Amino acid sequence: MECERLSMTRVTRSVSIAALTVGLSSCAALGLRSVGGPYVSHANARADIQAALLEARADHKLVLLDFGANWCGPCHELRSRFHTPHAASYLQANFHIVYVDIGRFDRNSYVVRKYGSVTSEGIPALTVLASSGEVIAVKGGKTVDSISSGDDVVRLLSAWVDRTPTRDPALIRLPVQLDPAQIRTSAETLGVRRDKESGGTFVLQLNVGRDSVTSAIVSSWHDTLAQHAVTVHDPVSLRPREVWDCTGSEQVHLVYAAGRVRGTRVTPNPPGPPDTVTFDLPTDPGAVDRRNLSLIVSRLALLPRTTAVIPVFDSWTLRTHSVRLDTGDRTNVAVPAGIVDAYRIDVTGDMWNLPQAWYLNADSPRRILRSEWPGRSVLEAKP
Repeated sequence: MECERLSMTRVTRSVSIAALTVGLSSCAALGLRSVGGPYVSHANARADIQAALLEARADHKLVLLDFGANWCGPCHELRSRFHTPHAASYLQANFHIVYVDIGRFDRNSYVVRKYGSVTSEGIPALTVLASSGEVIAVKGGKTVDSISSGDDVVRLLSAWVDRTPTRDPALIRLPVQLDPAQIRTSAETLGVRRDKESGGTFVLQLNVGRDSVTSAIVSSWHDTLAQHAVTVHDPVSLRPREVWDCTGSEQVHLVYAAGRVRGTRVTPNPPGPPDTVTFDLPTDPGAVDRRNLSLIVSRLALLPRTTAVIPVFDSWTLRTHSVRLDTGDRTNVAVPAGIVDAYRIDVTGDMWNLPQAWYLNADSPRRILRSEWPGRSVLEAKP
């Protein structure tokens, strides 16, 4: 849901408070540009959030971040739901609310990124913080758009703050079949091209020990390290248990257990000290980490015309996404070493680094031949 500019509706000063509330809801449906609104362009969102967290520590409440803009009709509609008696009572008892103005998606972008790029699916969007500042819920798009009453507000917020692991009923899952023969110690090096310019490498390693399985991704561009990620896996399913990742834009440590993912993400904050966000979020018990997609794809049992849908957690958006893996028929693919019999696997979903197309040779020993990514990036096996 993305708000669009529509005509401004006038509200006279003589209207009563009760009529103003009704008028506000009606005008919001027409795309009200501004009636003063809760989103203040000159407010210091970071300071407001810190102040709310201090209050939450004192009275043991949570903090609700409402990302929106005064020109956004649905944002006003959501606020009108907040003011219904049932919702207002629930919010007052459990939350401190901070309204974060995003302007035309060009304001407070740093705060938006810190709390899961929550506005990527439109506004209004909501994030729930524990009094420690830990993120415990991130919701936007259709989920927030479905709020049509004060009772919906209470129902959704109470579900988000319930920290009991639950599976998202909207998350479609089809089983992933791995090839046990491919869960073996190996290392593959792919050359990276971007916009036809070469100069990168992508190394995928899998180390299989007696009691543990670990993987590593080491990528570089023009001899400069771009990413170093290490994962400890379940030896059979390859699901992640613990992940460490270091890139130029973030440092991440994640722990997956009991249907939850707990983590810390540190990002640069020039010219000040690095910024840290912690989170403890429910996720599907079968979820894999975004960094493990290449490992899972290259270990699939290559059965033609098969589909799998897996939950994938992304620490950048702080959300679990459904990712689809479609294996096609055997085909010939041209690589620097020549023409090779291969399978193509299409990886699609709503994550920022998709869609991807992977080519794996059909015969053993299994190798990644090529991977095509968004933005005209290609990873290709070196001859």
